[in-house]
Amino acid sequence: MLVTRSREKPQVSGLGFVCRPVHFGAASFHDRDPRRVSNNIRSPKVNGLVIPAGRGLGGQVLVERRPLWVRDYTRAATITHHFNPVVQAEDVGAMIAVPMVHGDRLLGVLYGANRFAASYDDRATQLFEQAGARAAAAAVVAERTRHAAEVAVHEERRRVALDLHDTVGAMLFTIGAGIRGLLAELPPGDTLHGRLSDLEQQAAEAAAALRGSLHALNAPPDRVALGVALRGDCRAFQERTGIVARLITVTELPPLPSAHARALTDTAKEALLNVEKHARARSVVVSVFAASKGVTVQIADDGVGLPPAGRTREGLGVAAMSERLARVGGRLSTGRNEDGGVTVQAWVPV
Repeated sequence: MLVTRSREKPQVSGLGFVCRPVHFGAASFHDRDPRRVSNNIRSPKVNGLVIPAGRGLGGQVLVERRPLWVRDYTRAATITHHFNPVVQAEDVGAMIAVPMVHGDRLLGVLYGANRFAASYDDRATQLFEQAGARAAAAAVVAERTRHAAEVAVHEERRRVALDLHDTVGAMLFTIGAGIRGLLAELPPGDTLHGRLSDLEQQAAEAAAALRGSLHALNAPPDRVALGVALRGDCRAFQERTGIVARLITVTELPPLPSAHARALTDTAKEALLNVEKHARARSVVVSVFAASKGVTVQIADDGVGLPPAGRTREGLGVAAMSERLARVGGRLSTGRNEDGGVTVQAWVPV
């Protein structure tokens, strides 16, 4: 928490503390990584404090989504006083709180305070709003960076799993087949039967252990499974065609049912195949983001664009994509983009 030490007019000189809410409507704050920044605190009670919506000054900000301040926290009539013991332990008088908002997402609350009663003017409030907006933007950038890194890690794990399957898995199969061939050639009662049978059993157990490890390596968590699949599709497309393909994860993605994620990845594959066959493009950008209570995957190329109306009939691929998405309550749209190429958008509900 930022606490100014002089009794002059309150000035904003840095960040206060960030608290996460328990719940606030449809917005969310990620419990696995709550960011808290504090400064000039005296009591450890502030660290880890959880603010429910509607309680105290911060809880009121969560409900109203606008800056609020009180001249003397413990005596203010406009807020609840669930946190008076914490405030008194800090010897806080005046307090200001602003929402940390990015787009339509409420990420938390930014606080500042003085150790005496005072008022905050418009300039101080505006400066705190700007600080809250910058903190929210930084949190979103960090969130996206973390998600992209996690996707890259799990994509590499998937690649390693495929390599192990094609090399070690194939060798174990060959060893097992060779042992079985030797057993078939030995005369009945040969003393090598027992030793070879043991080796065959060990090879089978090694193959089973490898399959279990490959399954674990090849199964990313739900929160990144879609990104991992799309990244792999972009890489395969680029290696196959020589056309530059980039994946951009615009927002952190909510977990999706496997059928919904599969509908999106199958649509992306079909759209990339259409680019390969028809677009004569130099590059493709695949974007994925949460929107409209669902997840959207957008495939945009810089190719020759759509043919003139009536020139060609809609291909079976587009109809298949639409049908696949419709089965899970999703939808498909296509159109010309500003680069002259085609943009395909696939959306599924969460």
